Amino acid sequence: MPDAITRPDPRDTAFALIEMTARDEAAHHDRTDGSPPPPDELYPALTAALETWHAAGTLRVDSMLLVEWLATEWCAYRLQQLGQKQADFDAWLHEFGDQVSLAQRHAHPAGPTCVEITSVVATRSPSTAAAEHAARLAAPYLAYLRPDSQLEDAREIALSFALWAGQSLSGLMHHDVDRITGYTQSRSK
Repeated sequence: MPDAITRPDPRDTAFALIEMTARDEAAHHDRTDGSPPPPDELYPALTAALETWHAAGTLRVDSMLLVEWLATEWCAYRLQQLGQKQADFDAWLHEFGDQVSLAQRHAHPAGPTCVEITSVVATRSPSTAAAEHAARLAAPYLAYLRPDSQLEDAREIALSFALWAGQSLSGLMHHDVDRITGYTQSRSK
């Protein structure tokens, strides 16, 4: 069983996934020479972290912390993209939630759960107790994880947030790889 030293930290993992996605988005955006796209590192990196947490018996807690970090960063990027206007963010979140709910019609959709988690993260006030916030976050997240598919379900939620956050960050940084790297390195310390 891995010990705490070899187990990846959810916060560090979140920033690594965001950086990978943002860099990939920037590379796709700026590729005009017909060169092949860069290799996708996101899926294997996320899978490795989740498998490590699963083997350590901490998948539910560590993956929920990962998702919270990803959702928090994504909300911050979207708010910044919307000019720091809370009313615009609230309207965007409502519209985005409607779009996601309409688009995801399969038996076990991750999107609506992601929107619910985003709402929990976005509406946390400074006066909200940590235990209350954790319970509000855990309710949709843990309900989404099926007993015999926890690793796959955790990956689906985290992938959604990593993609959304990375794409937003890349746009904020004008698809400049150096700015993306500098930002994520400064935030992950």
